[in-house]
Amino acid sequence: MERAVIEEFNHWWLSGKVDPDLALSFKRDCYYDVLEHMADRFIIALVGLRRTGKTTVIYQLIQKLISERADPTDVLFFSFDETSGGLGDIINAYNDIHGKDLRARRVYIFLDEIQKSENWENEVKKYYDLYPKLKFIISGSESLFIKKKTKETLAGRVFQFILRTFSFKEYLKFNNIKEKTPYETVLRPLLVKFVRMGGFPETFSLKNDTEFREYIGALVIDRIIYRDIPKISKIDDPGFLKTLLELIATNPGMYVDYQSLSRQFGKDRRVIKDYISYLQESFLISMLGNYRKGNAATLRKRKRAYPTDNAITYLYKQNIDDTFFGRMVESAVINKAKASAFWKNSNEVDMVYEDVPIEVKYRERIDKNDLKPVEEFMKRFGKKEGVIITKKDELEEKVDCGRIKLIPLWKWLLDLK
Repeated sequence: MERAVIEEFNHWWLSGKVDPDLALSFKRDCYYDVLEHMADRFIIALVGLRRTGKTTVIYQLIQKLISERADPTDVLFFSFDETSGGLGDIINAYNDIHGKDLRARRVYIFLDEIQKSENWENEVKKYYDLYPKLKFIISGSESLFIKKKTKETLAGRVFQFILRTFSFKEYLKFNNIKEKTPYETVLRPLLVKFVRMGGFPETFSLKNDTEFREYIGALVIDRIIYRDIPKISKIDDPGFLKTLLELIATNPGMYVDYQSLSRQFGKDRRVIKDYISYLQESFLISMLGNYRKGNAATLRKRKRAYPTDNAITYLYKQNIDDTFFGRMVESAVINKAKASAFWKNSNEVDMVYEDVPIEVKYRERIDKNDLKPVEEFMKRFGKKEGVIITKKDELEEKVDCGRIKLIPLWKWLLDLK
């Protein structure tokens, strides 16, 4: 590993601070969550979709360490996104430059997009076990690389944080809007834009739809589809992977029937199942199973698929009418709750969150018939509470088995922890 490469990544060794254009002033909620564990022994893994700000969070953590009197040369950063290298070579080059005793002092090692480094898990394990004072913070854009590698090699050594696209609360904070601002005049237009165009931070300043779609298409989707996933999973047809993503993005909440998709596209159902899992592990889609007590039946039922951010839908969907906007609202709710289950019987509930049935009805008026799916779930599973997320109605309806709260979308997005 050339000295110049290492020094270029770590400009704070000379300047004593991180370039403010890299360590931006706005802090994501995840930054504070990670910060609480910087003094712990275990490895911190920061994973998530491309362009959500993982590298920015890393630079902010580095600046925080330096501002709290850590020696700038005790912080080592390396990104595997565009540059190849092995951890051993990186640490050897670092030692050649600074001559640190890694057993005697705390050294923070930040490794960005680590899944692109061969055999990274064994190298990290070796240094973690041999040098107790080293603190590793790793990042990646594939959840599978963390789950598989840590289960096999780094079990019990890693604490994972997922950095998602902006929440509505972060979106308002980024725009310097207080949550108690009047809804109709200020919050509503922002809510509509947020639901339509999603929460990728670098898109907030783009001037038009063309720039937006070029950004999401080239810097998010194409990089994941044609570079990231093929390198990790060795797929044969990334173009078909993109076709599946567009299908899900333009049909949010669609039922995934592998046999039907196999007939439609002339592909083996096992290939389609694998490709869907690659999209999920790359944080491009989320999958919900049918809620059942004990969850055993969930695995045998058809699942529903959603894009993980409405920016992906907006990339492919040119015309969005009121009806389809309601489906985008549903996606926003599913993603905010990180939902994993819906419920379908004679009626259907959009999601089950902490055993509470939640239905999305983004319309001008809610009537008694809209309560029926939630009420049926409550009776079936003995629950006392249900929720309907509305466009503007806010009240509480008493039913035979308990109560159903009607909550406006904007309030629900801001109140959910």
